[in-house]
Amino acid sequence: MTSLTRLFVSTILLSAALPANEEARRIDELLAQDWQKHGVQANPPVNDQTFVRRIYLDIAGRIPTLEEARTFLASEDPQKRSRLIDALLAGEGHVSHMFHFWADLLRVQSRANGGQGDMTSKPYLEHVKRRIRENMPYDAFVRELLTAQGKVWDNPAIGYYMRDLGMPLDNLSNTTRVFLGTRIECAQCHNHPFDKWTQMQFYQMAAFTFPLETNFTGIAQQKGANTMMAAARKDTALAATSKHLSRVFENLGDFVRYSKVAALPERVLKLPHDYVYDDAKPHDAVKAATMLGAAAKGDLESFATWMTSPENPRFTLVIANRLWKKVFGVGLIEPADEILDSTVASNRALMKHLEKLMVSLRYDVRAFLRVLYQTRAYQSEATRGELYAGEPCRFTGPLLRRMTAEQIYDSFATLIHPTPDLPRRHGIDSEMAGKLVYRGKLSDALDLLSAEEIFAGAMKASEGYEAIQERSKPLREAYTAAQKAKDKPLIEKLNLEIRSIEFVARTGIHDHVVVPAVARLYEKKTGKPAPPPIPVRKPTMEELKKAGQNRDYIDVPGYDIDRRIPLEEEKAVKAREEVFRAEAARFGIQDLAAYVKTREAQTRDWPRAADMESPAPRGHYLREFGQSDRDLIDNASTDASMPQALVLMNSELFESILRPHTQLRVSLSKAATSDEPAA
Repeated sequence: MTSLTRLFVSTILLSAALPANEEARRIDELLAQDWQKHGVQANPPVNDQTFVRRIYLDIAGRIPTLEEARTFLASEDPQKRSRLIDALLAGEGHVSHMFHFWADLLRVQSRANGGQGDMTSKPYLEHVKRRIRENMPYDAFVRELLTAQGKVWDNPAIGYYMRDLGMPLDNLSNTTRVFLGTRIECAQCHNHPFDKWTQMQFYQMAAFTFPLETNFTGIAQQKGANTMMAAARKDTALAATSKHLSRVFENLGDFVRYSKVAALPERVLKLPHDYVYDDAKPHDAVKAATMLGAAAKGDLESFATWMTSPENPRFTLVIANRLWKKVFGVGLIEPADEILDSTVASNRALMKHLEKLMVSLRYDVRAFLRVLYQTRAYQSEATRGELYAGEPCRFTGPLLRRMTAEQIYDSFATLIHPTPDLPRRHGIDSEMAGKLVYRGKLSDALDLLSAEEIFAGAMKASEGYEAIQERSKPLREAYTAAQKAKDKPLIEKLNLEIRSIEFVARTGIHDHVVVPAVARLYEKKTGKPAPPPIPVRKPTMEELKKAGQNRDYIDVPGYDIDRRIPLEEEKAVKAREEVFRAEAARFGIQDLAAYVKTREAQTRDWPRAADMESPAPRGHYLREFGQSDRDLIDNASTDASMPQALVLMNSELFESILRPHTQLRVSLSKAATSDEPAA
């Protein structure tokens, strides 16, 4: 053992200069034993200046503000590192930073499924943040995702399955890769060429989740109504009135479209037509079975229980290894998501200890991270140099690595915001929340109608469509003539008139199906007759510009949460203003109104990365610096490029940072001399 390593080990036991809990000391002991075995020299401890920058980047996802750094460096508290770790892990910055960790793994997108799934993906995105904020145990979090069913407004966790809409086999592949660190996808088409998994095992695993139907659905009675529609088309007596039924039902779908996940017992997974192995025949039904560890029943709950069990040989190992990699830059097992039976951790004793630690902490991710950040290994100088493929890391310190795209962006934001972890909002925006409430109201209402009632209403709406067609026919002819004549004023006028008439047609299904359904919901909730609905009227010019907007017509008790949402946002705005006022007082700024206005604009224009679209739009700083497209698992990049340098030099970044009332500008203005550090 080298003298420096010996000194390091003895200091673990004797020194209180860098406090650490017992679990952290045990990890350091296991590392030191490994260093001795391989003749590795320990890295010296970092100073406070390095530590404060590192810990803010790793936990809060940003550099510290000048005030935060000064406060920490000025403190003489021997426990200040430990206290700072605890404070950061409990803060909103950690929520923002940790969101990107999960968003990369779960491929969380704001506009999943080509934008059609906004009403699912955005609530799902905020649901993930909320679970991080609540510090939900990891095993409970995974069980919640794997058992998620229902409508999006009741259970936003269904976003996990909706993310792979209509692709249950792909979803299973992603599930095993993320939570078990196992690449089983090759076994979908044939026995795995490099691992032990057979095609039968893949399908047995997929059989657990295959009964789940994921779709943008309408109403439960839609199938029955569709059957009646098909029969009506064949009835010559109804041909004239039924020919518009398809458009009518399409309009009904626009009213009630939402995402839903439901288990359908009749959905049975069968082997593909080209199955060639001797253990079964093509198109044979597949019985659910686990790929490793204990057996489980074929239902979803049993599957989730098996997946998240401490007895599952890979579940705990994978998350412990992923979090170690997050803290130290490289995993004890690499690649982290391609584990084989032959895979051996670079430090087997440490890997086993981390697994036991995670179980003992009951899968408390925040507590687990706290232990890792408390280790002297983490609080040592970074290990420089690149690891060659297959070369084990001995973790004499965290691996020196470039900041992630989100860390870079949020550090820029820190130069702007004196209070950088202040969230723009908690939860989804008021517009999306209102849509969810409205769709929930219509869904509950339509569930009270029978298929026969829906079909009868659709037939009445179809009759109205026919009348509308006759009214709009001469207008369409005039519109065609105006186009040939290139008469733009007349084209616009006729277009609005046609749209106005068609608006009435589209609301026909609203009159004959939706309104009666909402009236029935009102009666169910109140025990009283529903008030008369507001009649359909010709929309105004302004309403026409808001295509597709419809009124509720009948307010139902218990479905007016949308009216409270703006009030909640007002409270959030006021709370934010109080923070801005405190900032102004701290900086000695006299023009309070101007400062508050400027800070509101900064919050809007420079939000934390987690408050933006996921992923950011193409061409944004985040994407240029390697943010994951969240199409593939863990697809971020930290590679440098010339476009990154060009973005820094030619964008509005530096102008934004140096505008009045930014953190950097205020700090520079208060520097006593040009030599005084301001950041």
